[in-house]
Amino acid sequence: MVVSPGGPYRNGYPPYYAVAYEEHRRIRGTANGVCWTVLIGILLMFALSDVCMGYLRIAGYRPSPDAFGGIPPVLYYLLVSVEYSVGLALPAFLYFAFRRMPLAEGLPFRKTGAADVVLFVSFGCMVCMLANYPANLVSAIQESFGFGGSLPEMPLNDDPRVLVLYAVNVVVIPPLVEEILFRGVALQSLRKYGDGFAVLVSAVLFGLYHGNFIQMVFAFLCGLAMGFVVIRTGSLLPSILVHFVNNSISLAIEMVSRYSGQAAANETNNILSVAVIALGAVSTAVLAARGKLFAGRRGSVLPLSSRMRAAFGNPGAVFLALYAFGSSLYTLYRS
Repeated sequence: MVVSPGGPYRNGYPPYYAVAYEEHRRIRGTANGVCWTVLIGILLMFALSDVCMGYLRIAGYRPSPDAFGGIPPVLYYLLVSVEYSVGLALPAFLYFAFRRMPLAEGLPFRKTGAADVVLFVSFGCMVCMLANYPANLVSAIQESFGFGGSLPEMPLNDDPRVLVLYAVNVVVIPPLVEEILFRGVALQSLRKYGDGFAVLVSAVLFGLYHGNFIQMVFAFLCGLAMGFVVIRTGSLLPSILVHFVNNSISLAIEMVSRYSGQAAANETNNILSVAVIALGAVSTAVLAARGKLFAGRRGSVLPLSSRMRAAFGNPGAVFLALYAFGSSLYTLYRS
């Protein structure tokens, strides 16, 4: 046996350190790729918007100070739909192709019993509803410093066609493309290094993606819940449904406020909050009694702190964080 200088191991280090170093490197590389995929998606949405606006100007449309920028409202929302869908979905599928990651692995839809789907969706919706409280706290803190406490809103009018397209852009497209990107690309790519780690990192990325302090907190907590239900069911379907229900509730409250006033919207919000939280609490108890909570694989020789440093100590994560906080500050000062 050849013994290298300094000890019986190559380069003088025992095997654990070589394995740990290699895993740290792989986590860093995987997370870097995931973060760049998210950033490309964000940039692609902006680029598609500029391309579409440029084409419309050539076609004769002129910018105006109205809410829709001089574009017919129906056309405005059709373009938003395309920008959002293509902007987020295309980088996700290119990531799968580049990494040679089978779609069945990146976008799992394991057959899950209807009862389990209902229980996990109820659990996830409860967490999303509870996430409104810390998000509202962030909003109140912003207001206490003299900033606006509301989120940027998309333009809207009472044209039924516009309302339908608005609903599609709120409750249909985000649950599909965002789940593909965050519970598909991000979560599934990182699962080999531990389920809890993958859920945590994908939730952080989901929060950063939203680009404002209020939604950053809300989306992070929702991301934890949606990642958890994907891990426990082996399917993206429950997380898509959680996302869909959560956004549908927000849309319903917004429409009640628009057409029946803020008092009616507050009452609707209170009723829905109590119902969702109560149903979620019951579902959580049932899942716990069935032993379907608190399980997962670690899948790593590294402690969580080392894995987190690897996940966010890379260029993609740094640039995504810079975008998120820059966008948050911009939104803060414009509100």
